[in-house]
Amino acid sequence: TCIATGKTLPRQNLLRFVSGPDGAAILDLAEKLPGRGAWIAADKAALLQAVKKGHFKRTIDAGFGEIDTEINRIKYLMRNRVIASASMARRAGLLIGGAGKLLAGGECTGLLIAPDASKREALRLQGRLGTTWATNCLTSLEIGQICGRESLAFAGLLAPGHKGQENLCRNLHLEIARMEGFYASAGCNK
Repeated sequence: TCIATGKTLPRQNLLRFVSGPDGAAILDLAEKLPGRGAWIAADKAALLQAVKKGHFKRTIDAGFGEIDTEINRIKYLMRNRVIASASMARRAGLLIGGAGKLLAGGECTGLLIAPDASKREALRLQGRLGTTWATNCLTSLEIGQICGRESLAFAGLLAPGHKGQENLCRNLHLEIARMEGFYASAGCNK
């Protein structure tokens, strides 16, 4: 349940904060840090409301830093988490980079499309690969970094073969959805 709005939301739509050693609220994206924790909607307005009304102090006895600085830090941490999750999927053999390899590889569940990629090529890939979701939240340099290249316009997430792979795919998709939701509410153009 969000401490600011009082709404019960799915976990992927919430951010967890815990009280740090210095008495400041610390974002816990992995949801594994010790402590009681306070859940808040992954939304700039909810964060602003929680800070303004003192919900962090009351819930976890923690202060919150300068709001714009903290929002930028949250965006940075979320983006790095998505890149790390995608890199893990690549190491597991589930993420393939490049349109040619994707078309040769078969069906994909998800597609990472760089914002500067060809719209026509993206639509063609989505249709041919049978993807259930697509995102353009990562740049061509970031997709390239994940795949060990200088830059790439496309990377696809293959269908998982067993339970461990299903978890990797689901976690990557949830991290992307959380980041996109927060970026949209924080007014990011990227």
